[in-house]
Amino acid sequence: MRFVRSDWVHGARSAFERFADYVPRAEEASWMAGGKRIVADRIEWITMPDPATAAAALQNREVDWWEVPLPDLVPMLRKNRNVVVDIQDRLGNIGILAMNHLFPPFNDVRARRAILAALNQEEYMRPFVGDDASLWKPQPGYFTHGSPLYTEQGGEILKGPRNLDAAKRLLAESGYAGEPIVCMAAQDIPHYKAWGDMTADLLKRLDMKVELAAVDWGTVVARRAQKNPPAKGGWHMYLTAIYGVDWVFPTSPFMQANGTAVANGWTKSPEVEAEVAAWFGAKELEEEKSAARRLNEVALNEVLCAPLGTYLRHFAWTKDLTGVTQGPLPFFWGVGKIV
Repeated sequence: MRFVRSDWVHGARSAFERFADYVPRAEEASWMAGGKRIVADRIEWITMPDPATAAAALQNREVDWWEVPLPDLVPMLRKNRNVVVDIQDRLGNIGILAMNHLFPPFNDVRARRAILAALNQEEYMRPFVGDDASLWKPQPGYFTHGSPLYTEQGGEILKGPRNLDAAKRLLAESGYAGEPIVCMAAQDIPHYKAWGDMTADLLKRLDMKVELAAVDWGTVVARRAQKNPPAKGGWHMYLTAIYGVDWVFPTSPFMQANGTAVANGWTKSPEVEAEVAAWFGAKELEEEKSAARRLNEVALNEVLCAPLGTYLRHFAWTKDLTGVTQGPLPFFWGVGKIV
C-alpha cells in the first residue's frame, strides 16, 4: 500500500513492514487505542508536495491513499469511479497563527490583541476551502465546535467587522518600534503557504515591517524551538494547525501558559493556568463547562495564539482499499488492499 502526504514528516519516501510476530490486543481498535490488527504487509509513505502530481498518481493507481487533497481537486477526484473521497474527521482542524511571547512586540499583550482585532478568519479559510462555505466555521476561541466544552465567551474580539484603526492604536500602545516581524510560513504545505502570504499582507496593513521566512515545515519546527531573538535566528510568528480533537479539552500545548510550551511561543499566564487547574479539578460536566467558559475568556484576553478558523479536510483513496476508518488522521491498522 502506498500512502501520499504533501509535507515533510517522513521524508521523500519511507516504508514500514509488518512485524509478523506482533500480537494485537483482543479488542477493536479505537483511534490510537485498542487492538491494532495490521493487515498490509508493507506501507510506503511518499511525499508529493505538488497536489496535481499526487492527484494524477492516485487516479492512475500509482498510489493508494492520499492525505489532504486540495478541495479544488475534490470534484475531479469524485468523478473517478475508482476513487473514494470523504471527510473523515467532522471535528475538523483549526488554523493557528502563533506568536512569540518572549520578545517585542508580542511580549506585550496589546500587540497580540491588535492581531486578533485585525485578522479576518474567512480570508484565511477561503484559500483552502474555496467557495464551499460548508467546509469552514469561525473559531471564536480555544475549544472545538461540537465538543461539550465549546464556548464563545470572550470571543467578541474575533467577531464582526475588522477594525484596523483600533488594531493600530493597540500596536502603538504596545511600543512597537518598527522592527521587522519575522513570520515563518511552510512553503511545502499549500494552505500554510497561503496563510503566510496573507499574514504578511495583514502586517503591512498594520504598518508593520515584514520579514517572511518562506521555508519548509521541517525548518519551521526546528527554528520555532529557538529562544534566540528574532533578528538572530529566532522568530515572531509562524503558521500551523491542530486537529480539532486536540482542543476538545484544555490539554494542548497551545493551551499551556506556564512558560514552557514551544508551540505557543512560551506563553506565561497565571490566570490561564488557574482556570486550566479549575477544569482539571471539576467533578461534574457543568463545572467543567463553567471553567471552560472562564478559561476561554481569559485565554483570549491574554491571546495565547490567534485562531484562524475551523476547516474540514478530505481524504482520498482507491476502491481497492478496505478497512479505512474515520478519525482525525490516517489509521493504518485494519486497512488492507484487494489484489
